[in-house]
Amino acid sequence: LNQDRPDLSYFGEITFGTGEPQELNVLFDTGSADLFVIGDECDSPACSRKLKYNSYLDDSYKAIERPFHVEYVSGAFAKGSCATTDIKIGSLSVETQDFGLVDTISDDFADLTFVGIMGMALSSASENVQLTPVTNLINSKALDQPQFSFMLGRDADKTPSELTIGGSNPARYDANSLTWTNLVDNNQGLWKISLDDCFVSDQPLGFQGRIGSIDTGSASIIIPSADAKTLYGKIPKSVALDKGFYSIPCETNIVIGLRFSGMTWNMDHRDFILKEGENCFGSIQGIDTGSDTTWIIGIPFLKNVYSIFDQGEFRVGF
Repeated sequence: LNQDRPDLSYFGEITFGTGEPQELNVLFDTGSADLFVIGDECDSPACSRKLKYNSYLDDSYKAIERPFHVEYVSGAFAKGSCATTDIKIGSLSVETQDFGLVDTISDDFADLTFVGIMGMALSSASENVQLTPVTNLINSKALDQPQFSFMLGRDADKTPSELTIGGSNPARYDANSLTWTNLVDNNQGLWKISLDDCFVSDQPLGFQGRIGSIDTGSASIIIPSADAKTLYGKIPKSVALDKGFYSIPCETNIVIGLRFSGMTWNMDHRDFILKEGENCFGSIQGIDTGSDTTWIIGIPFLKNVYSIFDQGEFRVGF
């Protein structure tokens, strides 16, 4: 995988179509379940200077007379029409894959390298009644195991990033310390697991009943504003800013830990403290997304674990 630096998004190439196959960069996103790519017709400002998919070059392209629309927690959106084509992800092929051929995108995408998003949540979370590429690969018996796994590298350490579809890469983690957590019952098709608690420098905050939605597409960790107030209240000299961000002293040596299934994983302090010029901010944002118990666990945490998503047993392993 490649990334928009530093550690903002992780993407890789998918080959769209036959005839003249087109290699396009897409974000791999466990927080959504729709596949889309920007088409030639896109005239949104954010589409300019981006490589676009040309359906006329694709022998396997078929239009579906149905509008496509997807909106993300960040407020970013993409609109267009539904279609199908054959795709390849590495050596894996999917025939007649549903996707959105997008002609309108929000400005959020302007400075990002990728030109589409491949949703990797469960297909029931699709906003456009699509089956995800992973679901199609499982259904066609193309995978050794109904799993996929991420290693998200840290730009500062020049560590690699990789996505394994069909299992995991045993060279990247210690199988003896792998801890599984089952998805919660009301998961809405997302990779939602019970969060035991959050720790600030080993001090438990007593957050009971919280749900962690594991999201490789989120550049920050997004938690309810009341929880953010409690968390940053434990960090001396933190100050609430707009958009749910908090400024924190650059020299703070606070360590944030998240506990799942009785195991606590600490975040490298560089993943929590974001430097911008002379100022520093926390990578945990307090934003109310409509649930006072859901935490969106994004890239700042996921860089600290090897994560395995199991669609057969409906569980997540770190």
